[in-house]
Amino acid sequence: SSSTGSIHPLMAERDIIIDIFSRMGFTSVESREIDDDYHMFTSLNFPDGHPARDDYDTFMTDEGLVAPAHTSTMQNRVLKKYKKNLEAGEPIAVIVPDRVFRNEDLDARHEHTFYQIEGVYVNKNVTVGNLISTIQEWLSAYYGKEVKTKIQPFYFPFTEPSFEFAASCIFCEGKGCNVCSHSGWIELGGCGMIHPNVLKEGGIDPSVYT
Repeated sequence: SSSTGSIHPLMAERDIIIDIFSRMGFTSVESREIDDDYHMFTSLNFPDGHPARDDYDTFMTDEGLVAPAHTSTMQNRVLKKYKKNLEAGEPIAVIVPDRVFRNEDLDARHEHTFYQIEGVYVNKNVTVGNLISTIQEWLSAYYGKEVKTKIQPFYFPFTEPSFEFAASCIFCEGKGCNVCSHSGWIELGGCGMIHPNVLKEGGIDPSVYT
């Protein structure tokens, strides 16, 4: 923060996160605070009427627009905009750290407005191993100490395979404490390999790129 206190703590943390990813070769892109059904759901492989659409408890306007419930709403735009990187032999490497909105009841683990980081990396021969190592490298840089990660199978319409990932608790170093419910792990979010249908929708050949 600054000496005048003019920088909001969340924005300062956002800048730190962007800086780490920038050093890892990622470009940062802003999300939107209002978007359409296509970018929020359809472009991300959510079929019409799919129950997964209901999982997001989305804020809707009378005109049918949505307040993005995830920064994945930018993924189709990112794929199309940076497709030229692939044609030049370079990867698509983008993060979208921004606010998202969900129609949630407030409690210790839920909030209607919070920050989320979407990460998109596309190239030839990208694997789940690359995904895990990227997350682990970012977390270790952010916390300034080695952070272990683990994943377990999950389901998202826009990734296949899909996972939830957890990090070793930085407070007890994995020994177990009140913060991690004595498990030694803190759940942080979802991840996975971009679904072939999402790549196709972005104009990218999933038989060549992952």
